[in-house]
Amino acid sequence: MKKISEYRDAEALDMLAEIIEPAIVIMGDKNVADLIMANKLIPAIKEMIKAHKTEVMQILAAMEGVPFEEFHCNVFTLPMRVLELLNDKALLSFFTSQAPETSQRTFSGPVTGDTTGNEA
Repeated sequence: MKKISEYRDAEALDMLAEIIEPAIVIMGDKNVADLIMANKLIPAIKEMIKAHKTEVMQILAAMEGVPFEEFHCNVFTLPMRVLELLNDKALLSFFTSQAPETSQRTFSGPVTGDTTGNEA
């Protein structure tokens, strides 16, 4: 299986056309996005497989260059193939750029004083 970053030109456009919809569905899942953003790849893989079987298989089939209907995997190969995908920096950056942003920011620790150097 080629890494996503190894695809070039028209081949890269074809690959993007194949994986964009399932990737957006997966990254639209806040649980998956949060796990990937926190670099918790094994829990992210587990959540992706449990919640998005079809989309995961669509992406893997495209990466293998076979039609979705002809793609097959087993309990041993599936997690490794998904992990290979998530270890591809180019694909991971694509996934994380599609992640929904949270509207609330959380801060830890107390509020600090003026850090600009201006004293009142």
